[in-house]
Amino acid sequence: MNLPVEPSLKVKRCLLQQQLRCQRQDIIAQLDGAGDIEPQFPRSATMRFFAGRAGLKLVMEFAVRRLAQRYPGLLVNAFALMRLVR
Repeated sequence: MNLPVEPSLKVKRCLLQQQLRCQRQDIIAQLDGAGDIEPQFPRSATMRFFAGRAGLKLVMEFAVRRLAQRYPGLLVNAFALMRLVR
């Protein structure tokens, strides 16, 4: 009767280390190729939206409306400022 021989822990460890080494080399190769791509700032999609034209417009409109509610006399100046953003 032949029982399947299971590799020892030492052999498993060596195989795993070799596999991890190969994966590290693959990641390094991918990162070297990705160096040509210009990183985006800011990194999160939400902050990219608010830093972009559409987000800035939304924030300005919100600010103008809040100012208009609080200081009705500034309403004309606030809308003039908002038109500059458009």
